[in-house]
Amino acid sequence: MRLPRFFYSVLFISLGLMSKCAFAGDILVIVHPDNPTQQLSSGNVLDIYTGRLVAFPGGTTALPVDLSNETQIKADFYQQLMGKSLSQMSSYWAKLLFTGRYSPPVVLDPPSEVIAFVSENLYAVGYIDEAWLTDDVKVVYRLKSI
Repeated sequence: MRLPRFFYSVLFISLGLMSKCAFAGDILVIVHPDNPTQQLSSGNVLDIYTGRLVAFPGGTTALPVDLSNETQIKADFYQQLMGKSLSQMSSYWAKLLFTGRYSPPVVLDPPSEVIAFVSENLYAVGYIDEAWLTDDVKVVYRLKSI
C-alpha cells in the first residue's frame, strides 16, 4: 500500500518538532562559582570544546566536561555551536587522539554529575540544560534553544 505524500510531510514535521523539544530550555555553559571567568563568547566555547585552546580567556586552564552521547542535549550542543553531529565530533577527536596532540573532554553523565564535578573543580567547564541549573555553578554562556 502506498501512503500519500501528505502522510510523509506530517511525519517529518512531527519528528522535527520532537527533536526540538528534546530539552526544556537553553543550553547553559557553566563554571565553578569562584572561577574568575565571568563570560565566554561562542568562539571561546568552541575553542575549549575542540581543544584549540585549553584555557579560559584570562589564561587559566580549562577542563571541559562533556555529557554522554546518549543525551540529546549533547547532540544539540554540538549541532548549535559547531554545526557538527556527534559522529562528526567523534571522528574529529579520533583524528586528534591519533596525533597525540589533544584529549577529548571528560565524559560524565547524568547532568547532576556534571554539576557536581564543575562545582568541585575551579577550572572545570560544562554544559547543561537550563532546567538543571543550581546555585552551585555560574553561567558563562547561553545557547538559546531553537
